[in-house]
Amino acid sequence: MAEAAIGQRPHHAFLSHAHVNRVQADNLYDFLWRVAGIPVWYDAVKLPPGAPFARDLYKAIENSRAAIILLSQESVASGWVEEEHHAAQNHRTKYKDFRVIPLRLDDAAPPDFLTNLSNIEIGKGELDAAAAAQILRALYAPPDIPPDPAIGKHTYFSRGWHAPDAELADAMSKALTSARLTLVRDAEDQPAWDDKRVARIMDGCGAFAAVLPHRRGAPATTSSYILREWRLAAELGLPCLVVPHPEVTLPAETLELPGLLTSGDAVRQLADYAVNLAEEWQTPRRAPYIFYSTDFGAGGRGLRTEVVETVQAVTGLPCLIGEYLRGSVQEEILHTVANASLVLADITGDSPNVYIEVGAARAAGVPLALLRRGPTGRPVFMLRDQQVYDYANDAELVARAVRIAYPARRTLEA
Repeated sequence: MAEAAIGQRPHHAFLSHAHVNRVQADNLYDFLWRVAGIPVWYDAVKLPPGAPFARDLYKAIENSRAAIILLSQESVASGWVEEEHHAAQNHRTKYKDFRVIPLRLDDAAPPDFLTNLSNIEIGKGELDAAAAAQILRALYAPPDIPPDPAIGKHTYFSRGWHAPDAELADAMSKALTSARLTLVRDAEDQPAWDDKRVARIMDGCGAFAAVLPHRRGAPATTSSYILREWRLAAELGLPCLVVPHPEVTLPAETLELPGLLTSGDAVRQLADYAVNLAEEWQTPRRAPYIFYSTDFGAGGRGLRTEVVETVQAVTGLPCLIGEYLRGSVQEEILHTVANASLVLADITGDSPNVYIEVGAARAAGVPLALLRRGPTGRPVFMLRDQQVYDYANDAELVARAVRIAYPARRTLEA
């Protein structure tokens, strides 16, 4: 299995636990799957009766993007949890993007084989918002500290991820970042290429760069997706820089697209071409961000911060809230709502201010998702054509917000 397949694996996490912690494992699985919508491999659900566990364990890890390991005094003493961890760590040695996430249920000291990993304390009771946020960030946030998603010369970068593509693509990436360009990509774990989603990402970028990988047997001997992104960038009028693999034979219609390098020594001049692209970079048509609409009196600033920071970490998009806007606040809030990529609106308590922001989003045609604490029920009449994501507690609010925003996810590096 190629390393590039990590982001395409069907299970986002493998849940490891000792039998004595089955209740906590059941609760965590319910939270991850039912509330957050995260595909999880959990033996109590996925393993057929009588199936050989050892064989299915390794298969489950190979089909997962991360391993979540529940730690307690009992599980630390369990040789089987240690075996599961070693299987996960061995897999991580081979696939650097595979994540191992220890969760502590009590004050058990992490065993020696986990001392090199930071762990998250969740306790044996109900998850709180902070613990939920930590789990979601551990699963989805970039492993390194990401750049501020609101700052930088955002440049859409398209590349292949198979091993033969790496040398040229990595050289291009290094040249672009050395030219102080912030690279933006469609997230690898998106289920399919979507021109509307990609166009929204490109709307927030001031240039386009790509490496065309060699795909033997493909109609254009390269990636059809990258060609589509190149055409889309050209339609949007973005300055382009495109470097083909030496063995790529492009169809005639692509030779008219902007930014194609054909020189045999193009790779040696990548740094100069990247600097030129940085000089041609133009102000994006719109700044992409998510707006979180909520009653400032509900839940407290700490909870709002958990929602905003977790959505931002998972999606790679700024998540704005009216509380932090300056200037003529009412006018600025309505302008910010009308230009958002997505509005998350918590209608708990029927706040008039939230409903005004919801109305502004609907009037501007901005994608809108409604959140509400409490039992399920119908929203006010004018919003009954909208889906409502109900939540029962603070942890579920964070998870629901991430679940809604996840399709807007992108990759950001500088």
